[in-house]
Amino acid sequence: MSKTRNGTGADAGRAGVRQVTQTPQGVTAMVVAEVVYGFFPLYWAALANVPSMNVMLYRIVTAAVVMALFMLATRRWRAFAAAVRAMWRRPKVFAAAVAAAVLVTVDWVVYIYLVSIGHTSEASAANFLMPLINMLLALVFLRERTTSLGVVSMLVALAGGALYVLDTGAFPGLAMLMTFSYSGYCLIKRFVPLDPFQSLTFETGVLTPFAFAALAVQPRFGVPEGEPWWGWLLLAGCGLLTVVPLVLTSYAVKHATFITVSFSQYITPTIQLVLGIAVLGEQVPASRFVSFSVIWLALAVYSVDVVRQHRRRLALGAR
Repeated sequence: MSKTRNGTGADAGRAGVRQVTQTPQGVTAMVVAEVVYGFFPLYWAALANVPSMNVMLYRIVTAAVVMALFMLATRRWRAFAAAVRAMWRRPKVFAAAVAAAVLVTVDWVVYIYLVSIGHTSEASAANFLMPLINMLLALVFLRERTTSLGVVSMLVALAGGALYVLDTGAFPGLAMLMTFSYSGYCLIKRFVPLDPFQSLTFETGVLTPFAFAALAVQPRFGVPEGEPWWGWLLLAGCGLLTVVPLVLTSYAVKHATFITVSFSQYITPTIQLVLGIAVLGEQVPASRFVSFSVIWLALAVYSVDVVRQHRRRLALGAR
C-alpha cells in the first residue's frame, strides 16, 4: 500500500483512523489556502484601529452570512440539516465540531491582535513551528507514515525551530497559543463528518449568535468613532476573506496526508515574514534568518519527496 496513506489498512482499521489518500487537488487546495493566509497581515493591519476582538467577531458574523447565502444558492440546506442532526445523535462528534469552532476563533483573535500591535514577525515565527506540532499529531494520532527522506526533512525542520528559540532567548507564548489552537483545529476537522461547506457553515453558525450579541451591546457595533468608510467595507469583506481559505483547508485535510498539510503551512509564515519586513516595516535581526533558512531547507527536501512519491504512484497506476 502507498506510504501516503495513514498507515497500513490493518493498522488504520484497528486504530479506527480514517484513511486518506493524498491527491494533487488536496495538496493544491492546501497550498492556495496558505498563500491566501500569507497575505492576511495586510488586511488586518488596515483595520488596526478596530479592537482585534471586534474584528474577530465581524469575521464570524460576516462569514456566517456568506455561507448562508451560498448554501441557499446551491440548495445545500437540506443535506446540511440532515448532517447536523446525524452529528447531534453522536454527542462526542458534535462536541468535537464545536471545539473546532472555538479553536479556530482563538487562532483568529490572537493572530489579529499580534498584527495590530506590530508583531507580525512573531506570529510568523510561531507559525514556522506549527508544522512540527502537526507532524507529531500526524504520527501519534493519525498513524501516518512517511519516507526516510520525510523523516530527514522533519529533523531538519526541528533543528530550525530549536535555532529560532535559542536565537530569541524567549518562548513566544501568545503566538504559540495561536499555533496550538490552529493545529488542534486541523486535527479535529479530520474526524468531523461534514463536507467543507457544511463544516464552515456549522462553525460560523454556532458562534454567530454570541458574536452578534457581543457587537450589538457596543456603541457603533464595536467600530471606533471616526473609522473611514473603507474600514466598514473591510469589515464587511472579512466574511469572504475568511471563507475561501477555510473551505480550502477543510477540503485539504481530507484529501492530503496530515504531514503534507503540515509542511504546506510553512508557506504562510514565509509570506508573512516578507510582508512584515518589506511592507509593514518590522525589524527582524539578521541572525534570525539562519533558523528560517534551515526550515526552508526542510520544506524544500519534503517538497522533493512529495513530488517523487506522486510520480511513483502515477508510474504504478500506468502499469
